[in-house]
Amino acid sequence: NYKSLVTHLKSRNFKEMRKWVGNNSDIEPAVVYRKLYDMSSDLLVENSVPQLVIHIANYSYKSAFVADHEVNLVACLTEIMADCEFK
Repeated sequence: NYKSLVTHLKSRNFKEMRKWVGNNSDIEPAVVYRKLYDMSSDLLVENSVPQLVIHIANYSYKSAFVADHEVNLVACLTEIMADCEFK
């Protein structure tokens, strides 16, 4: 499941990433954040890992206050796509 998400993030395909989030809305955002965090060293160039961690931490915190978790997760993944360099 996460393989296709990573493919969309790498290719900066916002439309497909957003579709993946919608199709997997049964997965808690915290689980997605943790999975990305755990895979970060394998997915990203070394200099991008700290930026990913900062994005995950910010959006994990915001998750406690948002009305729509799907929108919050898409926002997080959008920032990761924009700011992180994938291998």
